[in-house]
Parts: sequence; C-alpha cells; structure tokens
Amino acid sequence: MPKVSIILTSYNHEKYIAAAIESVLNQTFSDFELLIFDDGSTDNSHEVIKTFKDERIKLFLNEENIGAVQMLQAGAKISKGQYIALQHSDDVWELDKIEKQLQFLENHPEYEACFTQAKFIDESGEIYDLPENHHYKNIFKQKNRSREEWLNHLFWKMNCFCHPSILARNHPQYFIHNPRFFQLPDYFTWVNLLLKKNIYVMEEELIKFRLRRGEQNSVSSLNLEKAIRVNNEEYFAAREFLPIIQDKEFFLKVFPEARKFLMGKEINTAFAFAQLCFKRNSLPFQKLALEILYDLIHNENDRAQIKKLYDYDEKSFIEDTGKIDSFSIKSQLKILNCRLYIDFGENFKESDALTKQTMIRMEKNFEVSFDFQSDKKIVRLRFDPDDKITCTVKIDKFSINGEIVNDFITNAIQIIDGYFYFLGDDPYFVVNKEIPAGKIHIEIIGTVKNSLPPIIQEVEDMILEKSKSNGTIQKIKRKLLTQILKTR
Repeated sequence: MPKVSIILTSYNHEKYIAAAIESVLNQTFSDFELLIFDDGSTDNSHEVIKTFKDERIKLFLNEENIGAVQMLQAGAKISKGQYIALQHSDDVWELDKIEKQLQFLENHPEYEACFTQAKFIDESGEIYDLPENHHYKNIFKQKNRSREEWLNHLFWKMNCFCHPSILARNHPQYFIHNPRFFQLPDYFTWVNLLLKKNIYVMEEELIKFRLRRGEQNSVSSLNLEKAIRVNNEEYFAAREFLPIIQDKEFFLKVFPEARKFLMGKEINTAFAFAQLCFKRNSLPFQKLALEILYDLIHNENDRAQIKKLYDYDEKSFIEDTGKIDSFSIKSQLKILNCRLYIDFGENFKESDALTKQTMIRMEKNFEVSFDFQSDKKIVRLRFDPDDKITCTVKIDKFSINGEIVNDFITNAIQIIDGYFYFLGDDPYFVVNKEIPAGKIHIEIIGTVKNSLPPIIQEVEDMILEKSKSNGTIQKIKRKLLTQILKTR
C-alpha cells in the first residue's frame, strides 16, 4: 500500500501538464501512487500524459468534461494511501514538498491537514512578482490560527488556503468533496474540515502556483452564468456554518464578536449568528439570516427568548425583510437615486444632503419622502431626482410639511406640458423657502421618462436632413441657441 495518494486533475493544459507530472514523480519522497484524471481535454493533453511510463501512475481519461470536483471525488474513493495530496495540471511542486509535509503531519497528530505557502509563476514558468493590487498577492500568506479562528476567518473573508498545496490524512469523513459545488468547492471543503479537525499552514513556499499575466484573477473571467452560480453556491456554503450554533461554548470561541449578544449567561446563538450574517457584505449570507430569523419567530420558545433578550419580534422581522435585498430586486428594477440638499444659509453642502432610493413604477411614476429633524432654520432646498442619469421629470406634487410648492429654479433645458427636460446628468430643482427648525416632512411625487429634449431631437433631425449642405452646422447652432434662450 502506498503511503500517499496524489490526485492530479487535468484539463486542456498540454503546455503545462508535463511539468506538473515531473514535479510529482521527482519528489524526494517516493512511496506514493499518482492518480491522473484527465477531464475530457480537447487539446493534446492525453498524448502528453501517456508519454510518462511509471508504475506509480494510474491514468483515467474521461471522454467528456464532468468537472474537477467529480474527478477529485472519484480519486478519493479509489485512493489507497494513508495520506492524500492534490495537484493541478498547471502548477509545479518543489521536489521536497511531500517529504516536508509528511514529516510535519507524522510529528503532529493533532492536525488533520497541512498547506504550504506558494510562489507564483507565469505562462513561461518564470517567477511572477504580483502587483500590490492583485487578488492573489497576499491571499495565501496566512498566520496559523486555531480551528475556531480559521472558521471565523473563512466566515468573514472566504477562502484563503492554496488548494494544490494540501496534504491531508485520508479520512473521507473529514476531507469531503461536494460534487454539487463547481465555483466554490474548496470553500465548502475547508469549512467542513475545520468543523471537526485542525489545519496548519507551513511557512515554506513548496508550490509554484501558475497565474497568467494580464489576468487579475479568476473572478475577472466570470461570465453571467458563473456569477449567478457563485452567489447560489455561497448561500449553500454559508449553511455549512450552522452546526456551530449547536454548541454555545464553541460558537463563542468561533465568533467572539457575538459576545455582545450574551445577556448574563443567556444567549440565542441562532439569533446572534443571523445578526453576524447581516453584517457580511454578501446577499447569500443575508438571505440565510432571514431564514434563521423566520424559523426563530415561528418557534414559540425561541420567539419568547429573543423578545426577552433582544426585544426582537415579528415587527422587527418584517422591518428586516424590507431592508435585506436578498433577491437583488434593486438590480432588476429601475431605481432613482434621489438627493435632497439642505441650505442653512451657508449654501448647499454634501454633509447636509440626504439620499433616498425609490422605485420607478411601471407607469413611470415615483414617490419619495424625506423625514428629518432640523435644529436650524432652512433657507433653501435642492432636490435632485437622480444624481447619475439624464432624465425628463414631471413634478406632480412637492410638499413641505403639507404645504404645496409650485415654484422651482431648475437647470432644465426645456419645460413642455409640465415635463422638465434635462441635458446633464445632474438635474435639480431648487426651492427658495424658509422653513423653521423642527420636524420636517417632504413628499415628492412625479413622473419620469427617458426622452431627448425636443430641441435636441430637432437638431438631430436637421443634421440628418441637411448635413451635406454648406453652413448647416452654423445654422443649427444659431437655431439651437435661439430656442434655448427662449426657454430660460
């Protein structure tokens, strides 16, 4: 029986696969089996692999591409070694990688797996000194942590381990490959491993991790389908943290920041975890938070406990369901980014501006309100329907504390049938009105549409009709200027 089983996955890397295989076969530690899975390569990879004649190699050639995770799972099932290592077809190992990692794990039975640091190489195999802003620049440079600290890091920061650098004990119950993951299989694997066992990262750079120059990282090559899949898989991966909430002491070790939810000696770990998920800049994690809270509210005992401890109830949950855009509704709807600038007598300042997003309905109308407390008298207000787009706006209602306002100063180029036509991407309406200090309620209802000002449309028509005539541009400019002046 070999001491180590090495699973090498290959796909369309005929240029690099030979170097990857050689770096394995030339290891200073030689008691291993090399399971090579080529995943339906359409280049010359098969032929390159077949040139290697070594009794330790077992070759599996897939007719069709099924995915790296499925190949890793298949390799793990037939592996015979006491330890298991993973290699990619475009990466290169240092010759003493397995020897050094094996020695560490043999001397430290408390660790289930160990990784190494990585140096980066480019397409030609040359050392690649990454620019400071590169995604991979420092991602693998991790200080060693306890199991609980690693889980915390993975929760907040996602993956940080170099996949092809791992050497692990061959225990299928801990080292799990999930074939339902395609974009984030590593993340799932490391979370599940750390839920049960310890991981160590060696300081030595024992792998050469290949990156193509000019590619910032793999995320930059995501297409729409992959981007959608990443979000779905991140949600499923987030659920893998749920076993942590079953053990109060373990939960607080993993998430010491959750101690603020400890009321005396009492804590609802599910509620605390949901609040941490809300703070993650990730809609999949936030969606999971809503599901957790939904179940807590549904359970009579949990509902009573979180009401007592945190004053959280059905009304609180309903408020959260209106804040967390877990289905990216904002990106699917047409949104106005409204701004209200307040002049206290010192002109308009960004620091005195309020921002409110509102939806443009199917009928093209919108409604937005601003409620605030002013400690000073207001002398002017400025309303920007949207500070990023050019639009045409009709104000159907503008009220301040219930009083209707009809007089505006605006930068619209034309006003026709109540519609204000703007050219720039910063349309505004100014209201010169003194408002005493106190509670302020401003309500604005309007209609918005995308259309060119008639002046500009007429100019475009004239250009099309008369572009071949001498002096046309000058005539158009004069006409445009005349009509603009008439609207001022």
